[in-house]
Amino acid sequence: MRVEFGEGIDILTRAYPRLSRQLKKSAAYIMEHPSEVATFSMRRLAARAGVPPSTMNRLAKELGFRTYEEFRALFRDSINDQTTGYSLQGGQVHVVAREDKFDHDLNAFQQAALTNIHTLFDHIDRAALERAVQALADARSVLVIGMLTSESSANYLHHVAATGFHNWHLLVPKSAKYFQLLGALAPGDVVVCIAVEPCAAESIKVARHAREAGVRVIGVTDRRTSPLAASADDILLISVHSPNIFPSHVGATALVELLVGMIAARDERSVAENVENAERSRRNMGEYWSE
Repeated sequence: MRVEFGEGIDILTRAYPRLSRQLKKSAAYIMEHPSEVATFSMRRLAARAGVPPSTMNRLAKELGFRTYEEFRALFRDSINDQTTGYSLQGGQVHVVAREDKFDHDLNAFQQAALTNIHTLFDHIDRAALERAVQALADARSVLVIGMLTSESSANYLHHVAATGFHNWHLLVPKSAKYFQLLGALAPGDVVVCIAVEPCAAESIKVARHAREAGVRVIGVTDRRTSPLAASADDILLISVHSPNIFPSHVGATALVELLVGMIAARDERSVAENVENAERSRRNMGEYWSE
């Protein structure tokens, strides 16, 4: 189980968009390797990040800390508060060598898929996940958006959730209800935005609009330096690693099922009734193939 570096990571995520290029380089490295802040010296950390040691001091002051050591204390405290160790080895999948190219390629896809799933469950921000589940369970209405490569994940999330909950809506740009749904956003609503690099511009615009309207934004993305991260109240990271040129959707699919399953578990009887009614209507309307 990983140590949660919540406060330090959140501060970096919020500040990232306004940082200079050099400070962004330092911040990005820290967000990807938070345990090193607590365990490495400033000089060694700077060397690994590829910046001068003075950059770490400038970063700390830019974030509102008097010294780098004051900033570093956030990460040390996170480790000291945990009873379990911090390990990046959990769930690691080992490659089995194969002579045949077809078998080799098949194994590569298998390894990537399993690694993406293990990465999700072994390294997910548990506090952010719990907040997201609670917010979605309590929401007046939930709007889901995902464009380009994330469109299929957004469609799947909405399809599954809307079957069990009546307050979930899919945001489809240029559709008749698009601006109606956006215009009706108010505190108490939640927007789930799925965007992986390169992020769709429309998705980021929606996330920023929702944040300005006082609406909670749950961001699903593949890196903390994503433009979505700065506009999200809670960030749920997924891995999109793939052995080919197309990003993997395995991690996103697992997260969708995790989210909906956890929300449904809070009111199983009501959700079961909604699903049963929806299935009955679909069968009555002939949506399923029948001989």
